[in-house]
Amino acid sequence: MILLKNLMFEKKKNIHFVGIGGIGMSAIAAILSEKGFKVSGSDVSNNFIIEKLKKKKIKIHLGHSVNNLKDIDILVHSSAIKKNNVELQYAKKKKIPIYSRAMILADVMRLKSSITISGSHGKTTTTSMIATILEASNYDPTIINGGIINGLDINAKLGKGEWIVAEADESDGSFVFLPSTIGIINNIDLEHTDFYSDLNHIKESFIRYAKNIPFFGLLFLCIDDKNVVDISGKLLSQKIISYGLDSSANFSATNIKTLVKKNNFFTSFDLVENIQTKKLIKNFLIPLIGKHNVQNSLAAIALAKSLNIPYKKIKKSISLFQGVKRRFSILAKKKNNLVIDDYAHHPSEIKATLESLRLISKKKIIAIIEPHRFSRLYSMLSDFTDSLKTSDSVFILPIYSAGEKNIKKIDSSLLYKHLKKKFNNKSISLVKNEKKFFEDLQKSISPGDNIIFLGAGKSTTIAEKFCNYLGLKS
Repeated sequence: MILLKNLMFEKKKNIHFVGIGGIGMSAIAAILSEKGFKVSGSDVSNNFIIEKLKKKKIKIHLGHSVNNLKDIDILVHSSAIKKNNVELQYAKKKKIPIYSRAMILADVMRLKSSITISGSHGKTTTTSMIATILEASNYDPTIINGGIINGLDINAKLGKGEWIVAEADESDGSFVFLPSTIGIINNIDLEHTDFYSDLNHIKESFIRYAKNIPFFGLLFLCIDDKNVVDISGKLLSQKIISYGLDSSANFSATNIKTLVKKNNFFTSFDLVENIQTKKLIKNFLIPLIGKHNVQNSLAAIALAKSLNIPYKKIKKSISLFQGVKRRFSILAKKKNNLVIDDYAHHPSEIKATLESLRLISKKKIIAIIEPHRFSRLYSMLSDFTDSLKTSDSVFILPIYSAGEKNIKKIDSSLLYKHLKKKFNNKSISLVKNEKKFFEDLQKSISPGDNIIFLGAGKSTTIAEKFCNYLGLKS
């Protein structure tokens, strides 16, 4: 493998990204462009990420074609790109070096000391919080994130400091190759069953990821998660710092309260540091709700403290944290109603998000869910059904395939039937026509109700269109 360190001296190296519109691919493309490489990319359609890349003078091709590959030296592809992609096939034929997203990310990360954030859920929020704290502490980190950090309006930044902060995506197993100085594991869940055979297979990958941490590095583990605790016994060579709501953790939270201030929502808690001596540091405030976000905050606080950032600076930084695009994003407020957009598409994420929303909801929660992948809905049907328990009313959008073939001929009616069977006291609707859906949804809303769109595909666009339908600004 050609190392990026060596490529730095080749001023005219042209790097082409296939699937550049993905949040992870775009981050690496932006970093390399800032580093002086000539970067181009292709994708099937335009989106707000591609528009941001265009502003950085990165050449974008809509549609895949061999004509996009003129004079390129390296091709980088995302895991979503099929093997029969014309650009990928052409690069193989012409013996153009081909890198996966993880391979090129690993080379970028070899340039500096690195902090990687892993886990089945909460990676993007935790990465964003850490990046925010380091930015405010004048560390000037390089950032490679899986979401837009609202306060910085970026998902990638080339910093001059010694640290890279990067989200470690486990979806295709490639995160095990990332050279991490400091690592974090938030949780481990049955996920990405298109790649992993079972939960044990996933655990094995997280063990491999953790064992990459060098003897001079640190590994942070959330001990609230049973599966994380299960693998911790096999990590005997790593220096481990624990965090979580469990009082035995090195960093834990107590006195947790949900607060509402001027129609904004916060969580306050006191921090218990228990390393050499037990300390209580009072009055942390985060502009997020839900216990999962307290856990994400604890990971960020524990890591920042390990870098000797004072608690006063950490407190101020996370109190000003503005969240991440598509993570509990409030699109509109009207007559005591909220319209919220959230990326949650796994049962555990949906459950945590709805439980958080219940903390601030005066009346009904109306959930609009977009099932993600045919295989996931089929294999986790009971979990999806149970995850919607906290809602009062459910609208089910068509399944977002994420490029997956519908081998078993599954559609959203599968979830509809199971929800009707399990929750006969809920209003359950199957969305077939967008106009009628908007009409029915509007009729179902009363003052005090909150509406949340859940999904990783087209649900955001539908949520924005619904706000426009209501005449609300999104």
